[in-house]
Amino acid sequence: MLEPLGQDLWFADGGTVSFHGFAYPTRMAVVRLADGGLWLWSPVGRTAAIEEAIRRLGPVRHIVSPNKLHHLFLGEWQAAFPDARLWATADTIARCPDLDFSGTLGAEPPADWQGQIDQFLFTNSIVLDEVIFFHRASRTAIIADLSQTFSEAFLKRHWPWWMRSIARLAKMVEGVGHPPMDYRITFRHRASARPKIRALIAEHPEHVVVAHGEIVRTDSEAFLRRAFSWLI
Repeated sequence: MLEPLGQDLWFADGGTVSFHGFAYPTRMAVVRLADGGLWLWSPVGRTAAIEEAIRRLGPVRHIVSPNKLHHLFLGEWQAAFPDARLWATADTIARCPDLDFSGTLGAEPPADWQGQIDQFLFTNSIVLDEVIFFHRASRTAIIADLSQTFSEAFLKRHWPWWMRSIARLAKMVEGVGHPPMDYRITFRHRASARPKIRALIAEHPEHVVVAHGEIVRTDSEAFLRRAFSWLI
């Protein structure tokens, strides 16, 4: 249910969700911080099995939403772990007034995980703001929608032929990892974003966890250069 990926980092795959008629796979990441507390990124639909596996790892201290599209299951996880602090981007907080947020994610990480998980805030698109994270101990970049890596097997199983053509045209496929075209088209002030992507690549990631698609386990620096070739 939880698969390890480097030091103090695990991931779990959830079910599919519908986004404008497109089936999207879901994935969450779990990081154990230096104090033993857990940091949950983009939690998937809560099940008894996933919750039990997480509880065995340690106490949940933080629940993190990287962008406003990754809000669907925040409430059920906050209910399960009421002592955990809930973090999100400003537009996510505005979208979910019923949830109790502890803080807004910005360009600098909160003191709770500073020095352990770096973050890179992108507010360039009118479609979506997103924070990319980098977990230092496992050398893992963690990306929600700024990179999508659908496998051919997933596309054949879940998308009709014309949708598969869109995915290939947009290069939202395994090995390339571009974001959707509407995100790229609306991405403004690119010069301000390039140093952030270059700084992420300069950390020499060994893995890339994405929410939607295949995890990158080797040649991650080369993958990130392909995934963000439209930007850098």
